[in-house]
Amino acid sequence: MSNRKPTKPKKKSKGTGAKDWVTADSDAIRAQLPKEGEIFGIVIQILGASILLVKCMDGFTRQIRIPGKYRKRMWCRVGDIVIIMPFYGMNPDEKGELVHRFRKNEVRWLINNKHIPEDFVI
Repeated sequence: MSNRKPTKPKKKSKGTGAKDWVTADSDAIRAQLPKEGEIFGIVIQILGASILLVKCMDGFTRQIRIPGKYRKRMWCRVGDIVIIMPFYGMNPDEKGELVHRFRKNEVRWLINNKHIPEDFVI
């Protein structure tokens, strides 16, 4: 026999995940919009080693790298809508960096509010 007291199971604390859901009172979604110098794009192909091929809204197709701080957290698939930052100074029409990936409900919000055209999404 052990002399240990029975313990209550610990409550799991709620996470502090992204706050990108639909709010109950206003039906508005908080979606990040591109800042100055950033562009919307759509993932065409995954090249491996955290490199993506992205077709941008300005007409160029760029090789985008996922920065180190997002590498394990931000998983991208073909057809995802993203915000990218072109590498100004060194081949801005060919290379860039991923800034943000949109979820499905955010993409719907962007289309409904005319931030991206409907035929841009696959």
